[in-house]
Amino acid sequence: MERISFLIDNKRISVLKGSRERIFYIHGSGGDAEIWKNQLMDLGGYAIDLPNHGKSENAEIRSVDDYAYFVAEIVKKIAGKAIVVGHSLGGAVAQKVYLNHKEIVEALVLVGTGARLRVLPSVLEGLKIKASETSKIVANVAFHRKEFVEQFAKLFEERAKILLEDLMLCDAFDILEDYKAGKIRFEVPTIAIVGEHDLLTPLKYSEFFAKYGAELRVIKNAGHMVMLENPLEFNAELKKFIDQLKR
Repeated sequence: MERISFLIDNKRISVLKGSRERIFYIHGSGGDAEIWKNQLMDLGGYAIDLPNHGKSENAEIRSVDDYAYFVAEIVKKIAGKAIVVGHSLGGAVAQKVYLNHKEIVEALVLVGTGARLRVLPSVLEGLKIKASETSKIVANVAFHRKEFVEQFAKLFEERAKILLEDLMLCDAFDILEDYKAGKIRFEVPTIAIVGEHDLLTPLKYSEFFAKYGAELRVIKNAGHMVMLENPLEFNAELKKFIDQLKR
C-alpha cells in the first residue's frame, strides 16, 4: 500500500492505495483510511482520509454533503466511476455521493449505516466535558469483540474534537422521509452490510435499505466495526458482490 494525495479546492486530500481497483472506501466518525487496511490488502482499492482526518488537510465541513463533494472529486481524479463503500458516517457520505454525484457511482456498499443517524445527546455532551469517559463508552458500544475496545477508546479520546464534529453531522443527517416518499431508490447495484451485534446502527437500519433496492448481508460475530471484527466474512461478501458486477 502507498499514500497518494490530491489537491481539491486547494486542500490536500490523502488516499491510501491498494492494488488498482475501482473501489473507494469512506471511513466513519473520528476514523481514517487505516481502518480499511484489511480490505485494501485483500481486495485493493482506495481508502480516503476525509478532510480534517488522518493525513488530509483541514477544510470547513458544514454537512455530510461537503464530505461527499470531496469524495466525488477524488473519484473523478482517480477512476471516473467507482464502487463506493461507506461505513457509518461514511455510509451517510456514500448515500450523498450517490444522490449528489450519481454519474460517478457504479455501485454502493452501505456498511453499518442508516438513512437517519441520531446520536444520544449524552454522548455529544460527554465528548465536550468528559472525553475520556465518553470515548470508552463509544468504543464499548462500537465493538462486539472487546479486544478492540481499549485501543479505540484511546484513539477516540485523542480525536474527541473531530469525533464530536462528525457525530454532530451524523445527528443532523436524516433522509429517511425522502426514501419513504419515493424520492430515493437505489438504481445502481447496492448492498447493505451490517454486523449481527451492531448496537449503533442495528439490523433494522440495513433492513430498511432492502426495501429500496439494496441486498442485505449480515456478518456474524461482529458489531458496528464489522470490517475490523470479522474481515474474512466481510471481505468474502464484498468480493462476491464485486465479482457479480464484473459478469
